[in-house]
Formats: sequence, C-alpha cells, structure tokens
Amino acid sequence: MDRLSITFQRVWEAFQRSQSTIDGRHDTAHWRAHHGPYAACIVRVPVQALHPNLAALRGQLAELGGVRLHPDHFLHIMLQELGFVTESPRQRDEISAARLEEFAQTVVEPISSTRTFSVSLGGANSFQDAAFLEVRGGGRLARLHDRLFDLAAMPTVPSYSYMPHCTIAHYDGSTAPRAAQAVLARWRNEVFGEFAITEAEIVTLDPHEAYPELATYAAIPFAG
Repeated sequence: MDRLSITFQRVWEAFQRSQSTIDGRHDTAHWRAHHGPYAACIVRVPVQALHPNLAALRGQLAELGGVRLHPDHFLHIMLQELGFVTESPRQRDEISAARLEEFAQTVVEPISSTRTFSVSLGGANSFQDAAFLEVRGGGRLARLHDRLFDLAAMPTVPSYSYMPHCTIAHYDGSTAPRAAQAVLARWRNEVFGEFAITEAEIVTLDPHEAYPELATYAAIPFAG
C-alpha cells in the first residue's frame, strides 16, 4: 500500500471514530470580508466522468440534513492555495496582484514539464467537516504540489501532508456522524470515474458568493 492509500485509510478510520461533525463551510465572515478575489492553483474535475455514481451519492447525502453539496462547476482538486488578492498584503492568506502574476510565470516550467496522466476518483471518504472522493493515482499531483508549495505565497508548513482529493460536500456541524458514516461506507470502495489530467489552472474566486465560478487566471497545459 502506497503513502497516499495509507493516508486515506487513516482519514477514514478517524472519521469512523468521530462522535460529531463540524462546520466546514468556507464562506465565513472572514472570507466574505475581503474585497479582492481568492486565488488558487487547481485541477478541474469533469463531473460527467463521475456519473451515475456521484448523482446517487449526492442524493443520499442530501437526505441526511446539514450537508451542503458542491455544485458541478465547483468540483476540483486543489494543488496550491495562494490567498486573497489585495493591494497591500498584511496577512498570511493575502497576496498582491504583482506576486500572483510572478507566481503564474514561475510555475509554467514545473507544470508544463509534467506529462499528461490519468487518475480515478473514489472511493468515498470524509474529514470531520467534509465528504470527498479520493484521488487514486495522485502521486504525480503530490509531487507537483511539492514543487508549487516552494513557490507559493503562503510558505507556512501545513498541519497535515498534501492529499489530493475532490471535496463533494461540506457539513454544517449538525449532520449525524453515524448517518454520514453509513452512507459513505456503501461507496467506500467504489470507483466513480477516471479522467486524464491535461492542464493545471490558476483560478480566482469571488468571496461574496458561496460557490462562485472558478474564473481562469492562467491555464497551463501539461506536456503531451
């Protein structure tokens, strides 16, 4: 079993031990207080590659209550968060427009030198605050993340190692953990779909919307 598989299994075991879910919604007062967009480097996930299983799982999660499903256009695999774009950054989670452009230019080489590859999504898994699909075959994404992390504007060391995944829903803290565990367990070993990753994107998000469109700032194709 590789490192990512072990990490996913540990996350699942931790969720099974959970006695509660917590609010994982990202659009907090802090999020909405920013005037500039939020920037990140991502891989988009084509929803058509995940049906019909994703539609069925979404329906079961929606019946639980306290679950906010991510819409089709918001499905993505995070590669590197960059921060809120602001004229004069003062906080760790802020970045200037000039620094964002510098990052976009600097990452062309590591991204464009990555060869196109395929990943599969599934099975279902969950943090205490959000349900997600595992990314199988995501070792190259992890290596690319490591390179982008060194170039990012948020250089603090995270509390957990990078784990490529596609979040499909957040809990608001009222979801019964046993009910969520029972639903997700049915999909624990299911592969939802496979697709080829051909590019990475730097996108910006409007903080005044819960699930804004992921506006393309720069799209960088992988090597063929």
